[in-house]
Amino acid sequence: MDPTPGGRAFRKLWAATATSNLSDGVSLAAAPLLAATVTHDPALIAGITVAQRAPWLVLAFMSGALADRLDRKRVAQAANWIRVAGFAALAVAVLGDAVGMPLLYAVFFAIGTAETLYDSASSAWLPTLVAPDDLGRANGRLQTTFVVCNEFVGPPMGGFLLASAAAAPFVLGAGGYLAAVGLLTLIPSATRHRKEPAAEPLSVRGIAADIAVGARWYWSSPTLRSLSIVAATGNAVSAATYGILVLLATDVLGVTSGWYGVLLAAGAIGAVVGGLVAGKVGEWMPLGTLILVTNLLSAGSVIGMGLAISPAVTVAFMALDGFVVLIQTIHVVTLRQQIVPNELMGRVTAAYRSVAVGAFTVGGVAGGLVAKFFGIPAAFYAGGTAMALTAFAVLPVLNDKRLAQVKEEAADPPESRQAEGTTRSGSAP
Repeated sequence: MDPTPGGRAFRKLWAATATSNLSDGVSLAAAPLLAATVTHDPALIAGITVAQRAPWLVLAFMSGALADRLDRKRVAQAANWIRVAGFAALAVAVLGDAVGMPLLYAVFFAIGTAETLYDSASSAWLPTLVAPDDLGRANGRLQTTFVVCNEFVGPPMGGFLLASAAAAPFVLGAGGYLAAVGLLTLIPSATRHRKEPAAEPLSVRGIAADIAVGARWYWSSPTLRSLSIVAATGNAVSAATYGILVLLATDVLGVTSGWYGVLLAAGAIGAVVGGLVAGKVGEWMPLGTLILVTNLLSAGSVIGMGLAISPAVTVAFMALDGFVVLIQTIHVVTLRQQIVPNELMGRVTAAYRSVAVGAFTVGGVAGGLVAKFFGIPAAFYAGGTAMALTAFAVLPVLNDKRLAQVKEEAADPPESRQAEGTTRSGSAP
């Protein structure tokens, strides 16, 4: 095991994540722009995002089970090979003037499927590559890299490349995923020896049994359930508000498209700064307090955006929201990796993320309806209020004392204490 996040294995995983995130960021801009050359129907273009998110609702549990059964390195590599194939197919279709919406839906459903595999495997793999005390720093670097590649560098690059040559962003994207495969090859195998007795063989019945074990573990943990409710609420509000942010900018604030880009960049800049200081914040603020404070600040930021006082004030609220959200994300991911047994990490993470990611769909629909019937700012007011109420609702579980106890129990589980007591009593004279 590498003793620090600077260890060779982690640096290779970090680099592989960066190259694949860059490819993801390129596709964020290139995919809808390419779709716009096929159709101008906004519903059909939005269907690309739906296709990419859908696997988290229908395949995430299976991906988590596979990540816990198989060599996590090979699962991550397989995910990137799927992405390589998808982007290569798009590049060939563009060169052959054969792009159609069914192809785009199929490719991005495959990309979304690969995401469920890669995220399940990598989140379970990371705790075996770094020392326990370094998990927070490692997650901070990974999350900050995600923001830089997905929100800063990738989208502008995707738009520029598509304007230069329609196939270019997909050729570059396939190259990025291929580079990730190569980097992962350099990391030692991530085979996990199952601790569960008499595990079912790799079959439909065996996978179903594995999924059930992970789902039960997730449901039996009040901490994980509460964290997933917080994440689901935040994601629903994000979908409800950011989905209509362009309307807030143009119709309410009355700014140009350039200012809209500034709003988006402000959130990303705030997130990058948050990622850089998350470790220090966690050192002087107890975890329960950190979760409560970041929840309330994010809620206040969303309500502040809805007030639409001025473009500059809205930019400040966007930056604050990005700042606190990434700080919370880093610490919550780290906590999840600390309290979930590693042999169950893939399945439990899949259950957790199914709840969290599934909320995007609900939030998007709800935000549109509230904005339609009560006005655009109302969606922001309702979202911020929901986040604040959720922050206080989970406080009996996500408070400093309870979370410290959960972390202590995870570090010294009952079975190990029992085994230690048996050994001591057996060796006593």
